Amino acid sequence: MVGGLSRPTESLMTAQPVPYACSDCGTALDHHDHGEERCPTCFEQYLYDIDAGFLESYRKFGCRSRSIVSESLLRSLVVESPEHRKILAMSIFEQYVGAMNDLAALFSAFQRRKEAPILQSFLEFRLDAESAPRFFDTVQSASDIDLCRLLDLPIPGYVEALCPHLDPEDAYSTAVAIYQLVQDLRKSTDQGSAAAMALAQFAGQSAGSVIASDAKWLNGVAHDLSPDQVALLILDNRRRAVMVHGLTADESSMGQVVAAIDTATHAASNLIFAYLQTRDL
Repeated sequence: MVGGLSRPTESLMTAQPVPYACSDCGTALDHHDHGEERCPTCFEQYLYDIDAGFLESYRKFGCRSRSIVSESLLRSLVVESPEHRKILAMSIFEQYVGAMNDLAALFSAFQRRKEAPILQSFLEFRLDAESAPRFFDTVQSASDIDLCRLLDLPIPGYVEALCPHLDPEDAYSTAVAIYQLVQDLRKSTDQGSAAAMALAQFAGQSAGSVIASDAKWLNGVAHDLSPDQVALLILDNRRRAVMVHGLTADESSMGQVVAAIDTATHAASNLIFAYLQTRDL
């Protein structure tokens, strides 16, 4: 028939989609997102393979960044105007929440490292009303020996005997790191479950919040907010109210927060160092 629509050929009607294969093992994949893909098994193995590299990179750069930023903010806070100090104070507190989230994430990831890659568990972790109290309670209720066991680390006095690949100097450094890790974990969580819940609340709500120099315009909602505090405003739709949290912005209080950030980051660094050393990674 001239000028009409031609019937599709048999080969076109019966053609099957070209399967895509795992870039590592060649197993056929069901779908394709423009770029490299791995099957679930190979992807998990890939994440396990890069765990040591991730940990060393995070120890040298990622966890130190929070201390560096908070210390820089604290130095700036001293010379700024009152309103600017409040902005810097909130930024310091955000670094504290991030440092505690990272420490709890590492703690959880090391406990689960036989179930899932450390990098995956670390990136998927979030401080919330369940995970924050669990982290605080686990650390505070466990003995020093139990904490080492939970993290699959030797107690300090047994490092040299259990890690013959370490020379005496490295064994001593590793033992000191484990000892300091336990002390810093306890110090980071010694404020109890109430602090854990407040931390979880801030971590969960900070993305949907705004800061203000004062809250006088809220018709008495935050009447107890002092002049040196910055107001964190959160909309509570369930209660149909604006919640106000006050954070003191003076140099002394912020110095304590920066010290808490240092404690958390030192704990994270020592945990990674001890793990890599004891496993000769």
